[in-house]
Amino acid sequence: MRRIAIVTERRADYSRFRPILRLLKDRKDLEYALIVTGIHLVPEHGMDIRRVEADGHPIAAVLHMFRENAPDTGAEMARAMGRAAVQLANEFERIRPDILLSGFDIGANFAATYVAAHMNIPVAHIQGGEVSGSIDESIRHAMSKFAHIHFPATRLSAERLIRMGEDPRHVHVVGCPSLDEILQTPWISDAEVARQLDVDLGQPVLLLIQHPVTTEDTRAGEQIAVTLQAIQNSGVQTIALLPNNDAGSRKIIEGLKGSRIRVHPSLPATLFVNLYRRVSAIVGNSSSGIHEAASLGVPTVNIGSRQQGRERPESVLDVPHHAGAIEAALRTALHDDAFRKKVRACVNPYGDGHAAEKIVDILARISLDGLVQKIFYDGPAA
Repeated sequence: MRRIAIVTERRADYSRFRPILRLLKDRKDLEYALIVTGIHLVPEHGMDIRRVEADGHPIAAVLHMFRENAPDTGAEMARAMGRAAVQLANEFERIRPDILLSGFDIGANFAATYVAAHMNIPVAHIQGGEVSGSIDESIRHAMSKFAHIHFPATRLSAERLIRMGEDPRHVHVVGCPSLDEILQTPWISDAEVARQLDVDLGQPVLLLIQHPVTTEDTRAGEQIAVTLQAIQNSGVQTIALLPNNDAGSRKIIEGLKGSRIRVHPSLPATLFVNLYRRVSAIVGNSSSGIHEAASLGVPTVNIGSRQQGRERPESVLDVPHHAGAIEAALRTALHDDAFRKKVRACVNPYGDGHAAEKIVDILARISLDGLVQKIFYDGPAA
């Protein structure tokens, strides 16, 4: 039986790992060791470890990488990754995984990836090859160079990985597993969503998720103030989730908590998806607005540079950090019938909601012989 190690730091990666974990739970030829760290363990961000536990997944280890009351700076992000790396090396020695399934562009998964590679543990990386700017892109590409098996979401991302020297035999286009989560989550009633979130679903609703841009961290307070001003001018009821804790997050949290909109540290997965199914638009700079919203027919008002260069469905409206531009995009997203019709009909380039089963099947059958001895591929991309 192969043992798969998985490290989760925050809701953004857990939402993608969740459908994979459900499938692993039922396999006879695979087992998993789930390590929980990051803001899953931070009370201000909702203590999402309780939601992991509620899903019934046994937790192999709990690792604290963030210090209490630490500054939200780039230096502290680097120190947190260092703390994660030291603890993960110890846990991998104890757990002895056959494969590390790492994901995306998140600090703890970056630490896990380079630790596993140094320990000759084959690394499978989800969603490499995407571009987005800021430190996220650098982390993502670095993880791809440490990884041995690649699960990009799109054909374009796969081609980019091969141009980076990755062996096409080990590059498997699977889609984005967060779509599995979005499409498989059970429905709950309008009345229950309205009751739990104290929201009037008979009127338009916005979902706001705005994270700091690490290369613009000193402007985070100014940027959230512009977004909140545009939302206030639009007069649309809004539900916001707290950002991640990257450099600049403190100013965003202060801005949100000082506003009149409803703010939640996090939401249970089922409630979040059912809210998402009913919102009129998502606004901010979350990758969710790029990867997932189109599959629900939800328009995205994407602000600023955080998702710079990513493949986009036709549901995305890109705007700068300018209140007038955000307000104009919100009017289009909420009231332009032709645009909303196009959004409902658009094709999501990030897959069809069956990524998890593809990933799990490949993890079960791929040969690991000689995999950790990487050789730069210098052949054609296709």
